[in-house]
Amino acid sequence: MKITSKQKLITTIVLFLTTVLTIAMVFYAYLPVKYNLKPGSVCDTDIYAPRKFEDEFETEKKAILAKTSVEAIFVRSDSIVADNVDKVNTFFTLLDQARKMLGENEFDYVLDYLMKAVADDGINISQDDAIEYLNMTSSAFSFIEDKAVTLTDIIMLDNVSLDNLGDAVNSAIDNANLSSSSYFVYNNLLKRTLNSILTPNSVFDSLATAQAQDNAYNKAMSEPVYVDKGALIVASGDIVTQQIYNNLKEVELIREDDFDWIFLIRITVYCLIIILSFVLFFRNATSLKKTDIKLTIIIAVTYLIPVAVAIYLSRFSSLATIVLYFTIIATTYLGTRNGVILSLVSLLIMWPMYGFEAEYIFVYFVGIIVCSVLAGAKSDRNYSASLVIFPVICVAAASLAYSFINNSTRNDLINNLIWSSLVTLISVVFAVGFMPIYEMLTDGVSPIKLITLSQTGNPLLKRMFVECPGTSQHSIMVSNLAESAAEAIGADALFCKVASYYHDIGKLRDPAFFTENQNGYNPHDGIEVEQSVQIITDHVDYGVTLAEKNKLPDAIIKVIREHHGDTYPKFFYVKACKKAQEEGRPEPSVDDFRYHGSVPSSKESAIIMLADTCEAAVKSAKINNKDDAEKFIRKLVKEKISEDQMKESELSFSDIEKIINSFVQVYSGMFHERILYPE
Repeated sequence: MKITSKQKLITTIVLFLTTVLTIAMVFYAYLPVKYNLKPGSVCDTDIYAPRKFEDEFETEKKAILAKTSVEAIFVRSDSIVADNVDKVNTFFTLLDQARKMLGENEFDYVLDYLMKAVADDGINISQDDAIEYLNMTSSAFSFIEDKAVTLTDIIMLDNVSLDNLGDAVNSAIDNANLSSSSYFVYNNLLKRTLNSILTPNSVFDSLATAQAQDNAYNKAMSEPVYVDKGALIVASGDIVTQQIYNNLKEVELIREDDFDWIFLIRITVYCLIIILSFVLFFRNATSLKKTDIKLTIIIAVTYLIPVAVAIYLSRFSSLATIVLYFTIIATTYLGTRNGVILSLVSLLIMWPMYGFEAEYIFVYFVGIIVCSVLAGAKSDRNYSASLVIFPVICVAAASLAYSFINNSTRNDLINNLIWSSLVTLISVVFAVGFMPIYEMLTDGVSPIKLITLSQTGNPLLKRMFVECPGTSQHSIMVSNLAESAAEAIGADALFCKVASYYHDIGKLRDPAFFTENQNGYNPHDGIEVEQSVQIITDHVDYGVTLAEKNKLPDAIIKVIREHHGDTYPKFFYVKACKKAQEEGRPEPSVDDFRYHGSVPSSKESAIIMLADTCEAAVKSAKINNKDDAEKFIRKLVKEKISEDQMKESELSFSDIEKIINSFVQVYSGMFHERILYPE
């Protein structure tokens, strides 16, 4: 079926209008209520955060506190270490000189000389310690001098500050085990000496300290303070500080004099990205391109319903959306894959209205998949019940799982569970309940409609059973073949089954002229070939007329029109050619023998054509084993392909192979041998 320029134009207009309305509704719903407040004014209502945002004031405050909390950095100075070592060496050199002067000078003179010499070098020791150094033995002096120099090197290896210098000296001397030697009496003398000589070897590193402070500041700024959605920004009666004003402006709650074009542009860009992604999918989705204008408009309106309702429901809960209503309708009339894609588009479009909550996406992604699978399966058993019960259960389970993973409070868990279950129940119940209205508006084929049409009490089926018993049995066999093939390739099995029941209703006009209804007498033997061809080919036209009169869905009428395509009854054409040869006339044109239909335009219609062809031919050929049946079926299918009957059906070669195998599987059950019961 070719897409006309008129259809393309109308589809484009519908898409454009739907996009404009979508952007307008999302903008209206997402645009927060604004307040006429300034720094210093008194707020007359409680204002809560409409979304999560960064509190820049608190972030800056935290960063400054982190910066000021950094301790000053001190580093070990090699030059100070060298000075300390030199001072210790100088001190003991002076002591050694003074001790050598004792033999030639008075003790008091030497003592005065020593005190003056060490003082000139900036060394401060007590007179008692000086006397003790002058009076000790040479071996003791040498030991103490050696230990002092060694311990100085050890002490200066660490980063020694003014606060820990004394502890470092005392610890080093104690760890040197001087107390175990015969010179333990000089332990305290050495401690006092080094404490008086040594100075801290660590100096303040301003560059490293500044760098550490900057790192602390930047780290704090990289971890901003956020205000959660729903948090109170300012309470009623509070004065609006500069910080509060900045926060209100951050979440766009301050009223401006001009229209917020920036906000509109942001929403427009967001929506257009999603819609353009769908358009890209649409351009490659042949099944969507073939959707008639009436159904396109109905689907567009149905898509807008959840978006419009979300303007109000989003105020109550982030899970209050009826997107699954659209999912069921879209899947029912457009198929599972298209239903999923369109529903995800709708879900993402409404995401800003729900504050970009992750739970909203997770829960209803699960719901969309479950609803699409159930609605697309179109099982004729407990269809409505399963479509109502299972989505509610799965959405509730998804909500519970998300709440458990995020460790939500009990109140949040219960609230989300109630809202998700309630709106899902309402969505699916309304979708199923409104199916008859959609059928009336679109003339579509919902599962409920198909199940109704499949009942044996249907007037047309009753007429078929009574007036065309052979055709009725033929249609049942075709339905079995078609249903099996549809299941094999993922097509609409229920539709194939029901449409097969009605594909030959045109034979109700002249039942006896069709082989399956004859009982030994063939009325074609008494009429001209041209008249026979007219009767045979007219059953398609009459079938369409009868279907329209009984208000069968367009999809089934299309199957009736397409189940023979534009082929011709070969038996009568060959018969006419032989007669023309006998009478010396030219062979008739094959176009005069063709059915007045069109080639199958869908997978389902093509499946029914193949099933109808194979069922009639296999029965006529009286084949009774699986191998012969497979060869014959492959031959028949190959003929249909060579006659270009499959060119618009969207069937791939893989699909064709699966269809053939499914037909053979059905026939293998019929050819199965049974035990012979005794007479």
